[in-house]
Amino acid sequence: MTSKVLNKRSAVPGKVPTTIQIDLGELAINTRDGKLFLKRDNGNGTFTIVEIGSPQSVASSLGLGALAYGQVGDWTITADASGNLRFYHDGAARMRLDPDGNLIVSGDITAFGAP
Repeated sequence: MTSKVLNKRSAVPGKVPTTIQIDLGELAINTRDGKLFLKRDNGNGTFTIVEIGSPQSVASSLGLGALAYGQVGDWTITADASGNLRFYHDGAARMRLDPDGNLIVSGDITAFGAP
């Protein structure tokens, strides 16, 4: 005999479930955004919602620690567990800012204004 598994779902763009809306072990799907979420037990009496497949959850599953991710227009910005802030334009690496404050740039630099 088979059972049909039903998950919580929403078709509202940008909607993310709260820790009160889903139980541990339950999944929530945003069908409009194509995102999948679960409730994580942080082990200290608190719970958080994690997007499955997001850079944060991938980094955590690989043991990399925190990983940030953002996108503005054609620019993508990531921060890896080593503390490097990386800037990509149209998928190509353009700049890296390391934890020591060194800025490594691919291409020309043009500066404006007074020193």
